[in-house]
Amino acid sequence: MGIKEIAELAGVSKTTVSLALNGRKGVSLETRLRILEIAKQMDYRVPGDRSYPLPHQKKIIFARLRKHGLILNEDQNSFIMDYIDGMNLMFQGSGYTFEIFDQHLESIDKFITEMQEKQPEGLIILGTELEVQDAHALTALPIPFVVIDTFFEQVTIDFVDMANIGALHTIVEHLVTMGHQDIGMVTSTVKSGNIVLRERGFKLALDHFSLPYNSSNCVEVGPGFEGAYRDTKKKLTQLNTPLPHALFCYNDVAAFGVIKALKEHGYRVPDDISIVGFDDLPMSAMMEPHLTTVKIPNRQISNIAASLLINQLNTKNGHYPSSTLVNGTLIIRDSVSMRT
Repeated sequence: MGIKEIAELAGVSKTTVSLALNGRKGVSLETRLRILEIAKQMDYRVPGDRSYPLPHQKKIIFARLRKHGLILNEDQNSFIMDYIDGMNLMFQGSGYTFEIFDQHLESIDKFITEMQEKQPEGLIILGTELEVQDAHALTALPIPFVVIDTFFEQVTIDFVDMANIGALHTIVEHLVTMGHQDIGMVTSTVKSGNIVLRERGFKLALDHFSLPYNSSNCVEVGPGFEGAYRDTKKKLTQLNTPLPHALFCYNDVAAFGVIKALKEHGYRVPDDISIVGFDDLPMSAMMEPHLTTVKIPNRQISNIAASLLINQLNTKNGHYPSSTLVNGTLIIRDSVSMRT
């Protein structure tokens, strides 16, 4: 963990991190405290006070792989912080050091070659932006590894991910309980394993509750806040049918963009249309209205992944890959109203 990684997680420049860590002027108190808290969580120390791993300690790498950065970006920093914190706690006292490897992924083959050169004992891979062929290619890795934040049923490797399909059942069930029968989905033009599973879960949940799937109620928007805001505005200007009573947005950031566009077109949330997000980012509890969303226990996911990896490293007999899906919790706030 270095200044570059702390800067990315804090959303500031490397210069700002350096000033904060060394007690220099030029950094606000709020920013300084945020940087120091991140450094503390990551067990980072300034050079004069830094502890170095003992020669006999073995290395575990957490690989954050970005293919395009459209899904895995600064909006997800709080997610990644929880993952890192959970892993860090698991590896403390285990005899392994913990290192973060951040890469813009040009090819899986290049990544595998780099890992062979670095020679870690094991890997935990953040697979948010990986596609199914990338996951297949990872089977060529000559070292134990676990992939988190994505899941492909057709690939036989160790996955730890959120239970997307179960979460969508819970979301639709809540909307039905609140009287909603006409429910749509906002999804992304850029797909990830999780987004595909949420789309599938949405359709399965509608079918379970005997609700029709209306393709005109399912809108694809560009990734991130700007993409969701821009494409929802475009959709609203071209609208020739009424909006559904409720919309599930594939994540909170998209929900923020959708709500902004709806408000600018005179819609009231939730009086005119109810909105549900996914992720429970910190802003979800602060925006207006407070966003109903799904909270994923990210630290539990990373704890399980670290435990699986340690078991792999300690198992001398054959290893049988497994997939673990962790259930989330629906956080009910103000963005869904009772439909009468």
